[in-house]
Amino acid sequence: MQQNSFAYPAMLDLKNKKCVIIGGGKVAVRKALPLIEAGADLTVIAPAVDPQLATLAKTGLLQVKLRAYADDDLSDAFVTVAATDDFAVNRKIAAAAPCLCNVVTEPALGNFSVPSTVKNGTLTFTLSTGGMPALTRVLAQDLKKYYGPDFAEFNEFLQQLRQELQTLEITPEKRTAFWRQTLTQSVIDLLHAGQLDQAKESITDAVNRFRLESQNSPR
Repeated sequence: MQQNSFAYPAMLDLKNKKCVIIGGGKVAVRKALPLIEAGADLTVIAPAVDPQLATLAKTGLLQVKLRAYADDDLSDAFVTVAATDDFAVNRKIAAAAPCLCNVVTEPALGNFSVPSTVKNGTLTFTLSTGGMPALTRVLAQDLKKYYGPDFAEFNEFLQQLRQELQTLEITPEKRTAFWRQTLTQSVIDLLHAGQLDQAKESITDAVNRFRLESQNSPR
């Protein structure tokens, strides 16, 4: 069985980071949209670009340079995407890239791949099958159905409670222990059963008890 070279999953902070896409077609559009959403300082370089990229440039969401790739285009880049339809150019980009580089035509030449992403509110699931896109697509659809809107709402609810607990004069270790004891499989089972309100009530009761115990504990 062939081992997947991309074995280390990661979530990147790309806000205001210089990212460069070489290529201006439909694939470049598909690669550009999540980079824009991530807040990247994005430049697209190609002799011609898809109308959607041109529109995004007019709104200031990215820059477009209408020319061929040059060797110094990748200087200071944090992420590069080789998205041309020319295998030789993409190989040249991969060889020269001093940064994270994704190669569309030959992924193995790059040093990172972009997994399938399923977003549900503030929840983000990433999925990779190591080269089976048809299976990835089916599994992504299943994830989206299995972790529906209730999970997104519940996560936002938890984030609010987490911020409230941050104000208590307790150690981070105690907060961590509380969440590990409180967020159990039984709570997840309630969400899968469509019992969002009961799940919220269970957590709220636990938080109230924890808050009271923390206030009454000696300092």
